[in-house]
Amino acid sequence: MTKYKLVRIKANLFTPSKKPVGRACTRDGRPRRVYDEPRTPWERLKEFDEKDRAAGGPGFILPGKREEIERIIATTNPAELVRRIHAIQDRLEALAAPRTAQLARRAGPDMAYLNKTLARIAGVEPEDDETRQADED
Repeated sequence: MTKYKLVRIKANLFTPSKKPVGRACTRDGRPRRVYDEPRTPWERLKEFDEKDRAAGGPGFILPGKREEIERIIATTNPAELVRRIHAIQDRLEALAAPRTAQLARRAGPDMAYLNKTLARIAGVEPEDDETRQADED
């Protein structure tokens, strides 16, 4: 599976979230948000679908899709899912490291070279901070 499919499964089927449902006032009169109980997006969709079907609507979940998603939930280990996502992220980071280092070198001026050039233009001896620190030790 691709990383995005794994992340989609984790976010929609295993990651609960709270949604604001209104506002209330504290005892001192300050407004605050009121949230519902944490639920996954899949649980919210199932609830919305059931309410629509109870009201005589066609529902929102396609036939057969509910069973497919419930099977994915039953057969997926959330901890293993997170480990697989992290392994893919680590591989991507390792693949990007050489290019990132190359871009970082290009991002700014080479200060050592710039200092030497400016000293040469000014006609003074270029300062070499690294050799001074080494001599002082």
